[in-house]
Amino acid sequence: MESDITSEIIRELLEVAPRKLSTIQAELLFIEGGTYIFHYQSGDSSKYKCLSPATLRAAFANTPIDSGWINPESGIVRWGTGSAGEWTIRFVLPQKHEINLLESKHLVALPALVFLGLKFDYWVWAIKGSKFDPEADAFHVPLPNVYLHSYQPCGRICWGDNKPPVASPNTIKKAWELFISSPFNGHLSDGKSRAQPSDVRLQLEKAVKRSSYPVKDLVSTNQTIAKLVSAITDD
Repeated sequence: MESDITSEIIRELLEVAPRKLSTIQAELLFIEGGTYIFHYQSGDSSKYKCLSPATLRAAFANTPIDSGWINPESGIVRWGTGSAGEWTIRFVLPQKHEINLLESKHLVALPALVFLGLKFDYWVWAIKGSKFDPEADAFHVPLPNVYLHSYQPCGRICWGDNKPPVASPNTIKKAWELFISSPFNGHLSDGKSRAQPSDVRLQLEKAVKRSSYPVKDLVSTNQTIAKLVSAITDD
């Protein structure tokens, strides 16, 4: 949401710089020759400080950026940067995936998935339906090799010997393909299915014969997608 520019701010902006600051808390002056002056008010007096280009780059590099939620049919639904690094969220439509299950490849139906990467760490959750909604209830992804409770928030991926790329809009698809094509073993296979609570792979074998994953089998995280994302990305 954009902030309203008040008449007081406009009046100060129209004064000749450097101006006496009142409503405006500070300003950055760009001087010919590559000089930058930071002007701010301290009590009743104005203060001025020369800044180098390197100092400015460092200051703005640490400023959080957030695209906010966008809603394409599939693909990137949010991107940002913060003190922890760059992060990207990808939405994957419900569909069949070729996955390496029980030492052989199977075409398995999976529900809609939300895939979040922050630097070299990644999380994945399931949602019901085929349209992305950040306020949708998040469910544990019905796949092994994803933490339930050992790491908070839940859904963090255990990569084993695989090394995913650092998360960005340009690499998120590559990271997703590396994850979904990785061998899924018995590690962290429990607690992901209502029908097969001890080993979700047994449920996935049945999903091979189905056109879609039975979403009533999903186990809730008791959180929404938005809340889980905020717990990871908020500075």
